[in-house]
Amino acid sequence: MNSIRSQLLIWLIPSFIIIAFLAGTTLYFSEKRRLNDSLDNELNKLARAVQLANKMPMPPRRFGGVMRESSNIAENTERLLNDGDFVFYLQAWDETGATLSKSENLGEHQFSYLKEPHQQRHYNSQLTSGEDIRMHSFTMRTGPISDKITVSVAITKTEVNQQLAILTYKLIIGGVFFCFLLSFVLVFTIRKTLTPIQYLSEKVAEVEAGTLHNRLDIEGVPTEINPLISRLNQLLARLEKSFERERQFNNDLAHELRTPLAAIRTTSEVAMKWPEQSSVDDYRYIAESSAQLQNTIDSILSLARIENSGSEILIERVNVSTIIEECIALQSTLVKERGIIIALSLNEQHVIESNPHLLRIIISNLISNAVEYAPKNSEVVLTGKERHSLFTTTNLAPNLGKSDLSTMFDRLWRKDSSRTGTNHVGLGLSIAHSAATAISLKLTVELDDKQMLIMSLTDE
Repeated sequence: MNSIRSQLLIWLIPSFIIIAFLAGTTLYFSEKRRLNDSLDNELNKLARAVQLANKMPMPPRRFGGVMRESSNIAENTERLLNDGDFVFYLQAWDETGATLSKSENLGEHQFSYLKEPHQQRHYNSQLTSGEDIRMHSFTMRTGPISDKITVSVAITKTEVNQQLAILTYKLIIGGVFFCFLLSFVLVFTIRKTLTPIQYLSEKVAEVEAGTLHNRLDIEGVPTEINPLISRLNQLLARLEKSFERERQFNNDLAHELRTPLAAIRTTSEVAMKWPEQSSVDDYRYIAESSAQLQNTIDSILSLARIENSGSEILIERVNVSTIIEECIALQSTLVKERGIIIALSLNEQHVIESNPHLLRIIISNLISNAVEYAPKNSEVVLTGKERHSLFTTTNLAPNLGKSDLSTMFDRLWRKDSSRTGTNHVGLGLSIAHSAATAISLKLTVELDDKQMLIMSLTDE
């Protein structure tokens, strides 16, 4: 029931059935009203005929005429209409409710006497035989000085009921056929419409690590699906880029680990083969290579721990200026060796809610990067006093280009053409970037026209 096809069918088919039912009901009652209006017109004509037949002047008795009496209302009306095909029922009452006249076809049946017939001019009723009739009641006088008479006339609804029954049968048959036909068309249309989605799912299922360079074709695809395909193509592009970075990382990592390992192995084998020729420098070289290897492994483990920290990060109140001062103190030896001038601008009251451990890792790596790669005897500006810009480092970077900015946070990336002769393994900025993401901060980098590299840690 979670498929689009099932949900569309579940919603649309009952909707079509309800619409068909409402349309059929509207048509039925509209036709019923039309037929009742037709009966009412016939009743109005009959009422006028009753009044006309019982107000006509009678010929003098000496010419053979018969004087009109109230008891002859039904006969007078039948004589006026003189239509054997037109069947009507009639009953008249005086002011006391006594029956004055009644048509012969009523037999023993009696109409209900209405004292005030104007309140219900046309209405449905039924004879005791079960025959449905349409009635009309009114009052009249047979002469200028005669009493008021109440008359009810009625005509049968048998033909109308038959027409409504036939209409109901046709509406039911037509509605069922319409619903089945519409359901078939709906199923076919949905299947045809969802074909691009099926095609899309098959293409996505074919995506593998080696086919990430392929893109989904949007030609002939419905406009509504184009944004989805565009997003998938963008996702494939990001995945391709991520896989490429991963492959490059694996290659760089193998290089970083192989170099010190090869040095350790070579020096150790030489020392074992010619121990009398070994010197302190050989063991120092093994120690330095081991330290470089340990540094690389520790950095990779730190990066993995930060990226997998998730909900384990604890947040507390942290004074940013205090952490900056601590991190500067850790780099004091390197600062003196390279003759770096630190220009510091802090806000002593700058307190935020964050994780002090990760924040210390970020700031320490940013300061270390600025001090290490700034030209000797140059100035490094450290700022930590803005509300949204938590910390900023600014240093001269003459060897960097704007094209390098997009890869500075990649793992194991270094601008150095050679990867030897340094204690840095190219993971400091990657660790800082991952730590910033983990505590919902943003680390940005830019290079101005004066070749000043600006790294900023800000709130996202």
